[in-house]
Amino acid sequence: MTRARPSSRYLFPDGYKNENTSFDLFLTTLAEKGIKPEEIAGVMTESYQGVGPDFLPVEYAKKLEAFCLENDIITIYDEVQSGFGRTGKMFCYEHYGIKPDLIACGKGISSSLPISAVIGRKDIMSLYAPGSMTSTHSASPLPVVAAVESLRIIRREKLVEKAASLGEILIPELTRIRNKYPEVLGCIHGKGLVAGIQVVKKGTKVPDSEMALKINEKCFHKGLLMFAPVGIAGECLKIAPPLMISEEALREAIGVFGEACDEILG
Repeated sequence: MTRARPSSRYLFPDGYKNENTSFDLFLTTLAEKGIKPEEIAGVMTESYQGVGPDFLPVEYAKKLEAFCLENDIITIYDEVQSGFGRTGKMFCYEHYGIKPDLIACGKGISSSLPISAVIGRKDIMSLYAPGSMTSTHSASPLPVVAAVESLRIIRREKLVEKAASLGEILIPELTRIRNKYPEVLGCIHGKGLVAGIQVVKKGTKVPDSEMALKINEKCFHKGLLMFAPVGIAGECLKIAPPLMISEEALREAIGVFGEACDEILG
């Protein structure tokens, strides 16, 4: 039994799987479903889709913000994966030149221990008294201490700036590798210290999870630990090294990844 793939028109506007990145498609879809702007309380989106990473087109994000402001709709951005320096900005939404009403955070806050947070407009956050809105991963003492120290390290070590700087090495080098095998490595998306390469069947956009796994396993055998392939079909090779990585270690890892691709695809 296979998982049904959503219609391309409802896919995230990544410019690859869904080439229509016009905000008009969003408005048309609402109209077709009979949804009026005044019936919408809020719009939620990931700042980047973690299975890519797939980033919103800047123009799309700006038009979404304008639409929500005009219609008194709250904008909520999921920064659980993308926050705290990963993309070369403290938060990924900063790449779009917008300001969400609420952002959801996790993972990078503590860099290890389970904790989550919501950051947002004071008038929204003050609707509920402290402690009245709780979650599984909120405010346990040890994760809170870890989160505070993690934030101090991010600032002290200038890890946001470091991610931006190393991204100027990572993204071009991965693009070079991808361009050697464009019929199989379908596209690359990335910012800062996060990137992903879509592995597809030769000459198509059909996901090739088996090939993605072969490349992933070859990296492992050569001493490079990768994410397990992600995506709807497990076709995306996800690259997200630690923010503390040195330039030397990053270049070595890219070299191993390139060798693995050569051995599998060459």
